[in-house]
Amino acid sequence: MLLKGKHAVAFARRPDPAIWSVLAFGEDEGLASDAASSLIKAWKPKLGELEVTVLDDDAIKKDPSLLFDNLEAVSLLGDPRAIRIRTSGDKIAALLAEALAEGDKRPDRYAARLVIEAGSLASKSKLRAAASGAQNAACLQLFADEAGDIEERVKTALLEVGATIDAAALHAFTGDLPGHRGIANAEIEKLALYARGLGRDVSLGDIRSLSATDIDHNLSAAIRAALDGNLVAANVALQRLEVAGTSAISILRALQSETLRMLDAHKRMAAGEGAPGMKLRPPVWQSDWPAFRARLGKWPQKRLMRIMERIYEAEQQAKSGSGSADPVVRVLMNELGQAAARAS
Repeated sequence: MLLKGKHAVAFARRPDPAIWSVLAFGEDEGLASDAASSLIKAWKPKLGELEVTVLDDDAIKKDPSLLFDNLEAVSLLGDPRAIRIRTSGDKIAALLAEALAEGDKRPDRYAARLVIEAGSLASKSKLRAAASGAQNAACLQLFADEAGDIEERVKTALLEVGATIDAAALHAFTGDLPGHRGIANAEIEKLALYARGLGRDVSLGDIRSLSATDIDHNLSAAIRAALDGNLVAANVALQRLEVAGTSAISILRALQSETLRMLDAHKRMAAGEGAPGMKLRPPVWQSDWPAFRARLGKWPQKRLMRIMERIYEAEQQAKSGSGSADPVVRVLMNELGQAAARAS
C-alpha cells in the first residue's frame, strides 16, 4: 500500500492496526524521522510502554540475523515491541524485502512491529517496491511542507506550551526556517521553550532576540551579498561571523543550502511554475522575490553546479588541518562576489 503526502502523514498519526510494518521515505530524511516518531507514538499502548530497538544499515549488514532475531524476540516484561531501522537506500533492501514477504506469508511470525526510515528512493527501488507490494505493510512517501503547513506546525508547537505568536513574528520566523525538517524542528522547539510562560504573543522583537549574536542573519547577509556581487557587504558580514566564532564549515553549509535552493528554483521555473518562491525551502516571500529572481539571473544552473564543486573543494581544504579554515572560505566568497559583479 502506497500513500503519499498528507495521506501518508495522516496514516503515520493513526495507523491501520492490521499493518505491522511501515516504510517512510522522502527527499528530506527529517520527514521520514518525524513519521517514524508518529508511528512509535501511535503504537504505544495507553497503559504500559513500547520497547523500541533502533538499528541501522551497518549493524544489519554486519550481522543479518540481527534483523530477524529482533523482529521475533518477545519482551521480557511483556511490553509490545517495535524495531526502528534507519537505512540510506538499498544496502539492506534484500533483507528487508525478505522480512516483509515473510510477514505476509506468516503474519504470526514476528512479535515486533517494524518501521523503516529512508531518504529519497527511486520508483525502481527494491525497498520501495517491496513495501508497496506487501499486503501487511504500508509505504509512506513524504513531501516537503508547504508554507501554510510550516506556520501551522509553529502555532501548534506554541499552543502546546500555552503560547501564541503575532502575524509579523510568524512571517519572520517561518521565512528564516531551514528547509531540512530535523533542523527546523530544533528551531521550533527553541522558540516554544522561549515562549513558555511569556504571558503575551511572541513578537517580532522576540524573534530577533532569539538570535542575540545575529549569526543566522549575518550568514544569510554574507551569502546574499556575495551572490549579488556586493563584496563590501559580504566582507562586513564575514567579519562579524568571524568575531562571533562561526566555523568555516557552518558558512559552507549555509552557502550549500542557498545554492541548492537556487537550483530548485531554476528547475521549477524551467517546468513552467512561474514564480515558485513559496514552494522553495525555506520559502522566498513575495516581497523578497524580485531580489531573489535577479540573483538567479546572475547564477544559471551550470554556474550554480560549479559553486557546489567549489564548496566541496573548500570543505576538503578546511578539514585538512593545514591551518585556519577562515581564509579558504573568505577566498571562495570573494570569488563568488567578483563573479556576480561581472555577471551584472
